[in-house]
Parts: sequence; C-alpha cells; structure tokens
Amino acid sequence: MPKSAPPAAPRPHLSNASAVVSQYYQDITDHDYSAAWALGGSNIAGTTYNRWVAGFATTQSITLGTISDFGALRVHAVLYATQTDGALKTYAGDYTVADGILVGASIRQTS
Repeated sequence: MPKSAPPAAPRPHLSNASAVVSQYYQDITDHDYSAAWALGGSNIAGTTYNRWVAGFATTQSITLGTISDFGALRVHAVLYATQTDGALKTYAGDYTVADGILVGASIRQTS
C-alpha cells in the first residue's frame, strides 16, 4: 500500500501549461506518483494521496492526444489511458497552471 507522499526531488521549473500537463501524465505513466502529486496532483485529485494513487492501480500508461493552448496558463487535453487488461479509456479536460504546477482541472471520461 502506498505511503503518504514523500517529498519530490527538485526538478526544473516548467513555465508553459502544455509542458506541465505533459510532465504530469508522464510521471503517472512512469509510476512516479510523488512527482505527479508535487506537480499539482495534490491540487486536482480531490482526495488523499493514497486514494489518488490507488485510482491508477489498473492504469498501464497514459498517452496525450491533442493539447490546445489557451494562453500560457490554460490548456485543453485529450488523453488515452491504457488499462492493465488492455482496455482503453479516453478522457478530456481543461487544466489551469500557475507557477509551474497544476492548480485546477476539469476532466471527464469520454469513452
């Protein structure tokens, strides 16, 4: 069972919203949950760290489809989550970034 989020290692400051969203999902795909949490998962999860990590138990990988920038702080992204059983789930959402971290998101499953 995952422990509470350890401190994330220092990382380069990402200044553009698309880069932050891309890195967030790359961290999840890499199972580097503490890094994703530190990149703003804590702001958008709506739950505790342990429950958030448990929510990815059947996620094998996440691939970003399209990313549309709405200025330096907001993006819309479509993502594809491949599950450990081979199923594919599609999500779309809007993300808000400030000071290099996710500060808000509205994400919904589309298929």
